[in-house]
Amino acid sequence: MANVLQELLAAGLIDKLEGNDERFKKMTQAADSLAKAFKKSPALLIPAILTVLDGDVATDDPLIEMAEKALLTEWESMQSVHTDKPVHIYRALLLAACAAVAQERNAAILWLTAADMLRFSHLGREESVVIKLISQFGDATEQQDIALFSPPTKTARKSMDLPKLELKEVTIDGVDRTALFGEIGAASGQHNAQGVLFIAGQTHNRYWPSQPQYWAEDFATLMKDVLGERFDELGEACAAELNGMNEALETAFKAQAQGLQAAIAQAQSASTREQVRLDALWWYESLYSTSAKMSYREMDPVAAAILMPLDLIAIMPSVTPTSVAYLLSEAVARLPKAGFETTLSLREVLERASSLHRVIPQSVMDGFNLPTREGRLSLRDILRLALEDPEASATDLLQRSRIAEDATISLPLLSRTLLRQEQAVRLSEPSK
Repeated sequence: MANVLQELLAAGLIDKLEGNDERFKKMTQAADSLAKAFKKSPALLIPAILTVLDGDVATDDPLIEMAEKALLTEWESMQSVHTDKPVHIYRALLLAACAAVAQERNAAILWLTAADMLRFSHLGREESVVIKLISQFGDATEQQDIALFSPPTKTARKSMDLPKLELKEVTIDGVDRTALFGEIGAASGQHNAQGVLFIAGQTHNRYWPSQPQYWAEDFATLMKDVLGERFDELGEACAAELNGMNEALETAFKAQAQGLQAAIAQAQSASTREQVRLDALWWYESLYSTSAKMSYREMDPVAAAILMPLDLIAIMPSVTPTSVAYLLSEAVARLPKAGFETTLSLREVLERASSLHRVIPQSVMDGFNLPTREGRLSLRDILRLALEDPEASATDLLQRSRIAEDATISLPLLSRTLLRQEQAVRLSEPSK
């Protein structure tokens, strides 16, 4: 996190430090606070990275206000140094916080949201740092794809090394018969035939067998302890040996279970990988919408470019190989008048989308949620708003996404953007 802030400092996005390390430390602490909030609520990553990409972000943007609050918590006198709201510093804090949590699913959310918005962003001195970090988010996402969907290696899988069962021969020490003789003798009488105590210093039977009732009482009392101690020692020795065997067996069985789970996971991964490829290939070749129950070729190209990524998401796992987005754009390019070489203004796309509300099946619309946040919106968000409201103003929607009014895009790229950003939204939702 501190490294990101250092790079942004070097790029000139952070100012008025005047060599004061304490101020920089407070910024690092504020970024750490934001990172904790993002980790707790991944949905915040979407508006956060969009705000970072907005060089002209409004001062009342919700994420800018969130960053301001975090910094004021650490640096109460900040406004006496920055009399005007330092939006550039707040964007730096947001980027550092995003970078701090960019692992696994969070990295995918950031990459999928930002990848296609870079073309519409107007960055300043921080551009090289931002682009480098987004590229790193993409690399982290790609690694997830590789782990889940890379083809199995051709080398034979090594057999699992299980711990050796060191089950040594059970041996129990023999009973010390000399000691046992003395103890039994002490329990039987006061001394031996030579008049010597069986065991010096130990309690002996106070009676002789000529006094049977008294002798038996002492004999039983003393013998219960003699035999009890011997049996206890024997039991403890057996238990120690058995416990050692149990531990060895438990370790071996645990290793076997882990190996079995790994083998099952590998088999499931292979099965999922092949199923994804099969489903994607079937969809690409058929160009058939199961939701609309018609060919994409029969639709308005803009409607098809919007519906195709949503249909594709429905048959894909939550994390898909990066190649799926490119397969989608190639599929769109196969439609009439929808090639990469044909570009449309985003204004026209939004206006046409506003008239397509009834073309997109309601079942698809139900899963294609409306944006509920303020601040900068993604291309996916303004498309969804255009579909919802036939009277939606294209100008207003473009302003909400901070995209220039003369921006253009091809339908394959539009569709790919929608796929990625919709995946980001779904990944950011709490797991059910």
